[in-house]
Amino acid sequence: MFGFLEISLLSIAGVLLLLRVLPYGRLYRPFFAGGGVLLLITALFPRTDNPIGQFLFGTTGSGLRLPREMFGIVWWILGAWLCKSLLDLVLTRTFFPDNDEPHARRLFADLASGLIYVLAFVGIIGVVFKEPLSTFLATSGVVAIVLGLALQNTLGDVLSGLAINIERPFGAGDWITLTDHTSGQVMQVNWRATRIRTWAHDIVVIPNSVISKSIVTNHSRPKGPHRCIIRLRVDLAVAPSRVIEALKVAAAGSPDVAHGTIPQAYACAFSDSLVWYELAFALDSFALTPDAKSGMLGRVADTFRNLGIHIGTPPTDVRIIQRGDLAVATRAPHIATLPKPNERR
Repeated sequence: MFGFLEISLLSIAGVLLLLRVLPYGRLYRPFFAGGGVLLLITALFPRTDNPIGQFLFGTTGSGLRLPREMFGIVWWILGAWLCKSLLDLVLTRTFFPDNDEPHARRLFADLASGLIYVLAFVGIIGVVFKEPLSTFLATSGVVAIVLGLALQNTLGDVLSGLAINIERPFGAGDWITLTDHTSGQVMQVNWRATRIRTWAHDIVVIPNSVISKSIVTNHSRPKGPHRCIIRLRVDLAVAPSRVIEALKVAAAGSPDVAHGTIPQAYACAFSDSLVWYELAFALDSFALTPDAKSGMLGRVADTFRNLGIHIGTPPTDVRIIQRGDLAVATRAPHIATLPKPNERR
């Protein structure tokens, strides 16, 4: 009554549907149900050695005469959904096992899903409705060209987003700085744009094509302490060794310095009568930079004040003389040189 193919398909479908109702394997239950229904529909399609399929679809002239096209459409759509779900599972378990980049995984899953459903649509047109695919593909090519010209900027953003997710120069949670001095924490990388939260807690949406053309500094990679630098100028009259020692003393007791690191201070350049100095210290995270730098500046200012070291150009006394006093002051030497009346005689 049934051929070997139908018996095999019905057996596997029954096993999958049975696994669907069992209490374990909750994550895989949708796959069991979808695969079981897909195999069941395949087994019931009318063939020469399948009397049940011939009866359901009325291919022999008698029977229920169910709409064969409807079952064909369901078969293609269900198969596409099953392939898409399996691909999403593979991406989760292999390429993105830690689930720390859900937006990147979703981007790849969406691209693959679009391709799978396009193939399913082509299959429905060619197999179910038996329409010639050449005309359909020619029309689709023209439509694709028109859409490509109209949406070239958007397509550029999408392709750039795909390249960013493949190369992964940064990810969600990383602190980055672009060449236009835009700095912040990456919140999301989607199809078209990347969302960054700035220090002011504003969300900046940057097209992926703009980021792909920019120089990106990732402050969160490699993992480990982040280096913070404070620059200041001190008068050349103060010995550099004294300034360097004062900087080290100011940074030594700071609670923001990463454990196991030692702050470094050094002179780096001359500027007229001043010397540039740099104080470098490590932080556990780039997110601590504003508070840590503010606290370190306060410690340096207090230390220099106690040691009598002036930051920048030392203060200079300036006397302000009124116009009349200035005239008297400039004539005084000339008056003093005039001979006395007795001397003229």
